[in-house]
Amino acid sequence: MLRNKNIMVFKMSKPEDKEAVIVKFPGIASISLSITPIGEFENFDMLEAVVKVYDENDEQIMRQKARSLFTIAKNLKLFIQNRTNLPINDRRMSVWFADYLGKINITLDEEEAYQIIKKVSQALERISRVAIEHVEPSDLVSIETDVLAKLIAITSDRLLSEDELYDLLEKHQTPVSNTVNRKISYKNSGGVDHKDKIKLEITPSEKILEHKLVASFKNETEKELKNIIISDIIPYNYKIIDVQCKKGGKYKKELLEDGLKVTWKITKVPSGEDIKAFYTLEKRIPRTIMVRKSEEIRIVQDYNSLLREEDEDGKIAIYFVSEAINLLPVTLDELIVRDLIPTETCISDKSVTEEMSFVDFGQKYGINAQQVQTNVETGTKFLQKYKIDLSALVWKIDFKVPMGEDILDDVYVTKIIEPTVKENTYICTLAVSTPVSCTLVNEIESGLDATEYLPSELAPGDSKKMSWDVADKLSVSMILKGNLNRQPTAPKITVEGKEHSAKLSEVGFVRKSQVISLPFTHVALYRRIQR
Repeated sequence: MLRNKNIMVFKMSKPEDKEAVIVKFPGIASISLSITPIGEFENFDMLEAVVKVYDENDEQIMRQKARSLFTIAKNLKLFIQNRTNLPINDRRMSVWFADYLGKINITLDEEEAYQIIKKVSQALERISRVAIEHVEPSDLVSIETDVLAKLIAITSDRLLSEDELYDLLEKHQTPVSNTVNRKISYKNSGGVDHKDKIKLEITPSEKILEHKLVASFKNETEKELKNIIISDIIPYNYKIIDVQCKKGGKYKKELLEDGLKVTWKITKVPSGEDIKAFYTLEKRIPRTIMVRKSEEIRIVQDYNSLLREEDEDGKIAIYFVSEAINLLPVTLDELIVRDLIPTETCISDKSVTEEMSFVDFGQKYGINAQQVQTNVETGTKFLQKYKIDLSALVWKIDFKVPMGEDILDDVYVTKIIEPTVKENTYICTLAVSTPVSCTLVNEIESGLDATEYLPSELAPGDSKKMSWDVADKLSVSMILKGNLNRQPTAPKITVEGKEHSAKLSEVGFVRKSQVISLPFTHVALYRRIQR
């Protein structure tokens, strides 16, 4: 990208695209700007673009992703006014805005541009008069994400202690979900409108932070169905990498409060046929930003996307960048930026700084990397690059069965599955601790076969639906071969005639990169595989 003084430069996001004509921004002596659209231009009101601002030394002093022309114009005008203390004439800016957008194939006449800039000026006038709790997140921080921010406004009549602040941040952890909402509508065989809602489970693959989803619909009626509308709502903590649906055709995207809505409109589905959509998803890095001015507190929650680049050795390095800029015309007393590091990953030692502290709320999501800045002036930028080290994945499903007051101990059940160095080979361990007699049942996942057990005398009679009677403790490991293409099944245990199993939650089964201790049988089999 070309960066000269006093100019705005446009460059399409694809590397083969040519650089646009250089256009000066009127009336500014020390700032250059660039707007890079990304994605499609089907709806200019929801235009997705990256806005960058550079100073007279060509140093980047602001970077922000925006989802509308209004947001682009507002943040540019706010930042430039705060940086230069120069007034910007609305009519003059609207002429420039319309001209510039025309050069990137966005048709907007000067009157339409003027209405946007006028609305921007009215919004900026309100900023100087309202409390922080009423300010939009884009006025507080530069969010490097292409999802909508989760907003929570909080006020306090006094300064919070460190413990109270941690409690506050823990309570407002960025939501984590492993389910997709699906809606289906069509006319049934009797000509009556039919609507249905179901939940689909997102299943992790063996690649770090990559997930899969197969969403299907089958016409189980005796007649052909017509004008079927199917929509999937993907939570914001997942980024869609790829979607394939041969029979569904072109899909539409829409931003909702609950996530990104992907809609398929299908003309007809013959009786007995099904429609399948295959999603490849990538988990985002949840982030919480807290700003404080006097006794006013504002929390903004969003996500950082993973980035990839080739290092000096030609290997692909994975990292994410956490960035925040104070765009308010006030100095903030405190700025806290907290990034959640998922359990499947860990931070490279090179990314750890002295200013960084690690906060563990004991949650299943991961550990928090937190940094605090005080007396943050307008235009101050916080920027931290986190390099991610990948580690071997361990699936872990565990639950307990309470036994009541008459029995001191409860029943504990754990299932661990770990991939080995050999392709399509896994080690699975089942462990039970119980104060009463019970029966453990484990069903082998589809596509897998058990080939060896340790200890060998605990090999079950049925290698597909395994069963053991347990009176005290049990630990048995096995080698599994095949393709683990979905989330492992939870074991079941029957205690006093009642069956129990792990329950699905919003978080899903725990999948950790580090397990404090593995049973001896599990480790012994893993070592044998390596040899």
